[in-house]
Amino acid sequence: MDSHSSNKEIEIGKIIKLLLKKSWIIVLFVIFTTGASAIYNNFTKPTPLYQTSASLLIQDSANIINTLQVFVKEPPVMEAVIEELELERSMESLASQINVETVQDSQIVKIYAVDPDPYRSAEIANTTAKVFKEQVVSTLNFNSIEILYPAVVKENQPPINPESNRLIKIGMVLGVIIGIGFVFLLDSLDNKIRSERDIENLLEVPVLGTVSKYKKKTLGANKEKKAEAYMRGDIGESKIS
Repeated sequence: MDSHSSNKEIEIGKIIKLLLKKSWIIVLFVIFTTGASAIYNNFTKPTPLYQTSASLLIQDSANIINTLQVFVKEPPVMEAVIEELELERSMESLASQINVETVQDSQIVKIYAVDPDPYRSAEIANTTAKVFKEQVVSTLNFNSIEILYPAVVKENQPPINPESNRLIKIGMVLGVIIGIGFVFLLDSLDNKIRSERDIENLLEVPVLGTVSKYKKKTLGANKEKKAEAYMRGDIGESKIS
């Protein structure tokens, strides 16, 4: 193995050792960012919205179907729906809750309604379909519309905008990244000499030898042993004399 590969392994090992030693800093950052993300996510989570649809059969050409689709959200229909359901909202607001689509270029048209209350959503879809049929007859003199399937609420129907934990996951990853960066920053600001390599890099001279580090307990024990040996030596000399 060449010296370049050896130095590279030493540097990687040093980084891993540093991260393990300061892992508590990374954990603190992860806890902080994840907690902050969870709190923010809880306060900004969207209101659950539910969607239901009523199906209509329009027995005529595609041209009239396109015209009738536009007519669904026109003032005569929206005003009648608001009045019948006693809704406290404007025509524009109600129209934004309704969407009209043709099923695969067929003669079947679906009226979708979205609302925070699933049962209110079904009421809006069904009432819009009924009022639309009546208004088309009286306004456009067109009576070839049948309501195939009314809107119904399914048991345990999920919202169309379920809650997401994506923000919390982002906060967790961000905490790891910031924590690692902070550990490297602290290490770069620390001027302590920890190894022979640090001395060589600082002084640009090779290290010829090192002195082992003694702990206070070890040093104290050595002193006690020397003192004991000295006393034994004194006792031996007194006996010989």
